[in-house]
Amino acid sequence: MSNLSPIADISSQTFDNLFARFQELDTECLLVYLFDKVEESALIHLAEQFHITGNEGWSGCTTVAEKRDLIKNSLNLHRFRGTKYSLVRVLEILGLNGKVSEWFEYGGLPYHFRISVEMNDKAFDETTEQSLLDLITANKNVRSHLESLIINLISSAEQIYASYATTSEEVTV
Repeated sequence: MSNLSPIADISSQTFDNLFARFQELDTECLLVYLFDKVEESALIHLAEQFHITGNEGWSGCTTVAEKRDLIKNSLNLHRFRGTKYSLVRVLEILGLNGKVSEWFEYGGLPYHFRISVEMNDKAFDETTEQSLLDLITANKNVRSHLESLIINLISSAEQIYASYATTSEEVTV
């Protein structure tokens, strides 16, 4: 590489050497905000940067696609945090079909709400319940209280029916 500076002092030479090193860097690894192309190992660091680790959604992600989708939508989730939209959207991102009903929709106590979640072919245990409650707490309005969480476990399986008929006849002579 030719000297970029017409002055031949030590500072200019150092700058030229540094600039030459930057020319050799692979810049594709710097494009970390292309969430669909970034390495899977970098996703956790992006989740930490966008403040969605732990109970704010990351622990509920089961697939890499869900993790990428959560990171992509993290800015909108933070923008609308504390609203019904935020609760519904974060449930959608995690692949849970959820319905949020506010107190005036079902005649409940003021500032209370209910959530009905359909867990399609997903396991549900105490840990899943606690992470779901933490997720709701992180995204709900501060003044609102969760009155009830209704979990509908839906499992689909292919049913195969078979039948077998046999007949015989015995003849004695």
